[in-house]
Amino acid sequence: MRAIIPFIILLILVFFFWRGLEKDPNLLPSPLINHKVPEFSEIDLLKNKSILKNEIFLRHWTLLVVWSSWCLTCADEQSFLLNLEKKHKVTLFGLNYRDELKSAQQWLRQKGNPYQKIIFDPQGLFAIDLGVYGVPESYLIDPQGILRYKHVGPLTENIWVKQMQTLIDKRSK
Repeated sequence: MRAIIPFIILLILVFFFWRGLEKDPNLLPSPLINHKVPEFSEIDLLKNKSILKNEIFLRHWTLLVVWSSWCLTCADEQSFLLNLEKKHKVTLFGLNYRDELKSAQQWLRQKGNPYQKIIFDPQGLFAIDLGVYGVPESYLIDPQGILRYKHVGPLTENIWVKQMQTLIDKRSK
């Protein structure tokens, strides 16, 4: 009987570890899906004196990309974002997360800027309200300012077409 209890515990642990391996690490659920984007008031990284608020997400589909100049994966994602901005009908906004203003501006000059507006969040307070785990992350926001999809990790053409563009097409009919 003493040998059976540890064996049963081992089987239970193996079962849960096995189930965890089946899950996609990029699918981190967000409690904000199907809810309005949290209230915020932050400066625009491109226009230091301009204040951005929730209204920027209204009347158009928006892809909000969380990035930082210190993020190596963000640099890899940048070429896709530059192409996305040219090819698809989506408004592309950035959320510069826990970065220095000059470093972020220099990064954009060097790598290119696909964003129409960039929310500068040096302390990461808006990012916390949004549920950001790290960079890069992307949020698809509908024309009513409701968060519809979250992707953790770098965006690719495949993810854009199969997940986000499909969602936009379904909801736009």
